[in-house]
Amino acid sequence: MADPDATKPEDKKPEDKKPDRVRDRLARFIAANPTIISSLFLGVAGLVATSIWQYRQSETTAKQAAAQQEAAETAAANSWKIERTDILGKNVSVLASTDPATADQRYGVLLSLVRADIIDPELAVSYALELGRDNADSMVSVLSAVPHVDWTRLERAYVLSCDERYGTSPGIDACSDKLAARSSALGALVSEVLPAAMAGAAPKGPLALLADEHQVHLDVQLLLGLYGHALTEMYDRRQFDDIEKFEKISPGAHLVAALTLGASRTGEFVPEDESTTLDKFHDAQTKWLSDYLVSKPCDAECRGRVVEVMLTQFLESSGDYDQVMQRLLTAPQSQAHVAVSRLHARLLWCQAADDDVEALRDGVLVPALAGVLATPNRDAGVVDALTSLLALVPEPAADAEVKTTKPWAALAAQLANDPKTEKLLEERRATVARQRKAPPFALRQMNFCNTNPPPAPPPPTP
Repeated sequence: MADPDATKPEDKKPEDKKPDRVRDRLARFIAANPTIISSLFLGVAGLVATSIWQYRQSETTAKQAAAQQEAAETAAANSWKIERTDILGKNVSVLASTDPATADQRYGVLLSLVRADIIDPELAVSYALELGRDNADSMVSVLSAVPHVDWTRLERAYVLSCDERYGTSPGIDACSDKLAARSSALGALVSEVLPAAMAGAAPKGPLALLADEHQVHLDVQLLLGLYGHALTEMYDRRQFDDIEKFEKISPGAHLVAALTLGASRTGEFVPEDESTTLDKFHDAQTKWLSDYLVSKPCDAECRGRVVEVMLTQFLESSGDYDQVMQRLLTAPQSQAHVAVSRLHARLLWCQAADDDVEALRDGVLVPALAGVLATPNRDAGVVDALTSLLALVPEPAADAEVKTTKPWAALAAQLANDPKTEKLLEERRATVARQRKAPPFALRQMNFCNTNPPPAPPPPTP
């Protein structure tokens, strides 16, 4: 039975037949105009093909242009290398000269080559250091213009004078100190660039020399020479924040600062408030140094090198080194044997200023030995070491101050009650006298005993 609600085809609305009419018209149009349709499709295809070709052609042109540019740059670089080599070759004879009379000429040529980026930086540093033998100021000028200076190379070029190494400079060939001016200029250069190097977050420039703690131990005297001027200048200007920032760079930097600043307090006449501040500052430096010398990072070799530095500037420390040195020398010999050995060698061959030796005697050796002898369960190794060191220093003069003669007399009384130690001291003194009179051949050049000081400069002509 048919559904009465079903719609008959003839009952559909006109709108339902409209899409069919559009398709029919389009079909009739295509059938009637095949040429137009073909032309249209061909035109579109041609346009697409042309666009693709143009795009690929532009890519090819760009690649060719880049290749030509790269070739031109390579050719220019090669041409510049050839020209630079030619320029350098024409001036190498000037740079290689070692005649002091050509110092100004070498300076002008070298500075021009550096500023024009003609000479390699490492080669420029080599020629600058050679120039520094004759003119230290010209060397600094050139090094300031060299990009990416190898500071390790400059550290190796720093030559310690006898005054820096031993605290004295007798009139012998080994202490001619011909490179003292160059070394001083290198220290001034470090002082000049240090503020900029400290401004960054990471150590750079000369601060890179302080990164390796073990290497600082090996080069501690050289580093004191390089950084001494800058650190002393910070201290004189009371730039304690900058000093603290320097110390925080590394333990090696702190060690260099502590040793340098330990000898910076000499003849200070300041108001009471400032004196209190300085005392606290030096007390903190002394405590840190004392703890560091018996810490694990500072091995026996480290202690030996540090003790040599302290001896060289012992008087200048104004007593700041006394407790540090006593603590080290009275430590078990497993910790102090290298330090005692280094100190023994320096004192045996008189490689220290008389004032430093006397300050060491009065501030360290006498009170340290007296304290050990008064200890019931004393360490025999410590007694032997201190007695041997005491045998190397002179007795106080008869007209010396009471603060010197009184402790010495008290120690003599202790030794009188200890015949074994007293006899050991006498034997060691006799041995020292024989060795100084006839030193080994290899050590004769470095024996400062009985040497005359360098002659004083003549008075100025009126």
